[in-house]
Amino acid sequence: MLTPLLVTPDNFSMNFAGNRPSTRQLLDKIPNVPCLYRHSVNNTYYAIKKWAGKRKEHSLDTTDRKIAERKLKKWISDFDKIDFEAEKTTLAQLLEKFTLTRSGMSKSTINTESGIIKSLKSNWKHGLDIRASQIRPSMLDEWLAKVEPHLKNSSYNRYTLFLKQLFEIALADKMISESPYPILRKSWKRPQKPIRHVPTDEQFQSIVASIRGQKENVQSEESANFIEFLGLAGLGQAEGRSLTWGISGSSLTSQS
Repeated sequence: MLTPLLVTPDNFSMNFAGNRPSTRQLLDKIPNVPCLYRHSVNNTYYAIKKWAGKRKEHSLDTTDRKIAERKLKKWISDFDKIDFEAEKTTLAQLLEKFTLTRSGMSKSTINTESGIIKSLKSNWKHGLDIRASQIRPSMLDEWLAKVEPHLKNSSYNRYTLFLKQLFEIALADKMISESPYPILRKSWKRPQKPIRHVPTDEQFQSIVASIRGQKENVQSEESANFIEFLGLAGLGQAEGRSLTWGISGSSLTSQS
């Protein structure tokens, strides 16, 4: 007569031909807490619930009872928000889906997003086979921190916009219950103002004189006068172009 196998932490790692118990066999029900189980060997807590007639098991990745109960509550609340088949979608598959949904955009937009995807694939250290549901805000922060030194603020904002749009797809298709985008450490940077170099009075007069002195240019005098007028009036080119002579021919009026 065979003696029943007693599973202990010492003999669990040993492979007894055909007698090694499965994870499911090692899960013990926690009394008075529906759906909560604990692994009898490593003490990790698990959540188990039936969905569409099928038993769903989910590791809560903790050996702490209170943390396990909080995670269990959230996991159950997400049941209606997640499609458990779609939840298996990997980052690579999500990127492919994103590319397909953006195929109708302008060529410049497609090129920009292709460059961002290429950067993500090159600098993402967690593997493209990771599930979208397993991607944490800290992982995205890590990627952004790596590419940030090479980007202007406006380009950085374009990268974070890409992440927002990417996880909106995952959210809409029920791959995830909530997007990691709103929890990013730095989801937006103030765009940098362009630096305008204003010449001194002497430099300005020198520029006007240089334009007026271009004898081979038949419009040099008119060009110099126009530039001089803009400078003395403190106007931009667009404002200057909107001006026209008044009805009497003696005053200027704006077309705006």
